[in-house]
Amino acid sequence: MPRKKKPVIEYRHYSLPINFPILLLSGERWKISDIKSEHLHFHNHLEIGICHSDSGIMEIKGESVPFKAGDVTFIPRYLPHTTYSSPNEASLWSYIFFSPEDLFQQSFKSAYSNFEPNLWAIKGTNCILNKEEHPKVYTLATSVVEELKQKNPYYQESAYGLLLSLYIELLRIHSRYEPLVNQETEHSLKGDFVISPVLEYITKNYM
Repeated sequence: MPRKKKPVIEYRHYSLPINFPILLLSGERWKISDIKSEHLHFHNHLEIGICHSDSGIMEIKGESVPFKAGDVTFIPRYLPHTTYSSPNEASLWSYIFFSPEDLFQQSFKSAYSNFEPNLWAIKGTNCILNKEEHPKVYTLATSVVEELKQKNPYYQESAYGLLLSLYIELLRIHSRYEPLVNQETEHSLKGDFVISPVLEYITKNYM
């Protein structure tokens, strides 16, 4: 019996603006094809996505999770995933990339060592939050996008405050639903995604 083919995982590096380290990707360019990619990919920053139209599937850690217009996705850095639209559709998205550790470390008064959920414990279904069940998440996410697009006076201060509120809300959701991971599950996941904790270690201990 042939061995199961391991997934090809692609690394995508995004550079954040120096003066205000939040990157917005938005507009007609960010339509997702209905053709499924043969590769998973992961980023060097946390990704928040907003689906504006249509529907499709996001694959996260072997789970195929459906999405639709109004959903907000929360993908921690180094978490392999891919997205494709439903047949004959091209879902429109906005994406926000940032590093919570760099952006918010001064805002948290208490010692905070883990700024993103545990990659092994996270479930794909908890990465996609729909508008009906999580209206606060949707409102905050779309408000951040509008601030970054319109760039009215004090937009950076406003976007920062909104994004901090959104990030805390997302952390609360994941801390509420974060499952316990046994050693067997962790071991099986590491077979495919062993590079993720290595990159996490390098990021935290770079110097």
